[in-house]
Amino acid sequence: MNYNLTKGALFAAALLGIFSQAPLLALDWAEIEQTETWQKICGCKVAKSAKQMASREEALGSLQEGKLEELGTEDYMEKMYKGVKRDFEYSGTEFQQVSDGLEAQGVSLKRIEDENKRLREILLSIDGDVSFPTGKSALTPKAKDLLAKIAAAMAAYPETKAKVGGHTDSVGAFQLNLRLSKARAVSVKDEMVKVGNIAESRFTEVEGYADQRKIVDTIRAEPRNRRTEITIGTVKIVLK
Repeated sequence: MNYNLTKGALFAAALLGIFSQAPLLALDWAEIEQTETWQKICGCKVAKSAKQMASREEALGSLQEGKLEELGTEDYMEKMYKGVKRDFEYSGTEFQQVSDGLEAQGVSLKRIEDENKRLREILLSIDGDVSFPTGKSALTPKAKDLLAKIAAAMAAYPETKAKVGGHTDSVGAFQLNLRLSKARAVSVKDEMVKVGNIAESRFTEVEGYADQRKIVDTIRAEPRNRRTEITIGTVKIVLK
C-alpha cells in the first residue's frame, strides 16, 4: 500500500474510530486492513489470512461441479492449491516457501507446472518417518490427519483425480520393499476413500515403486526416499 497517497484516508479512518483503541504510531496494519471500515475508506479488499477464517471449510473453499469448464485447469488448480495451503495453515502447519511450492516438517506441497508455468497438478509428499512405523503399512495418527486434509480437498473440488505412489529407501530386499511400498499406497488410498467419501474411480493409479524413484541418491536409510506421494490433477485438461 502507498501510505503517502492515503493520509486523508488515514485521518478519516481515525475520525471513524478505527484507531480509537491504540496510538496512531503503534498500529497493527494487518489488523487495520482487515476492518470493514478501512476497506470502505480505501476502496480495497484484503484477503483474510488462514488464521482469520472462521472454519476449516472457509479456509479450504470449494468449487461446484461444472466449474472446471468455466475456469479451465490452471485457475481451478490454483484455487485448490491456495485452499489446501490455507487449510494446512489454519490447522497450525507453518510452511516455508521454496522454488516449486511449500515445505514444512515432514510434508511438502509442490506445484507441478507445464512448460508455460501453468499449474497442472499438486503433489503432496509425506516423509516415511511421518507416515508409517518402520516396515509397516499401517498409517500413523499424524499421517491420517494429513490425509484427512487432502481427502477434504478432493471432496471440496470434485473435478479432480489422484495418483498415489509408495516409495521406500534402499535398506532391505528389493522385492520386500516393492510389496511394502504398494501396501502403503493402498493404505493411503483406502484412508482417503473412507474419511473423504471419495469414489474409488477417482484414484487412477495406486502403485509401489520401492527405491526406484529416489529423491536422495543413497543406499542408506533416508526418510525423504521412503515417502508417500499423492498427485492431484483435474479429471481432464481444460485450456483457457
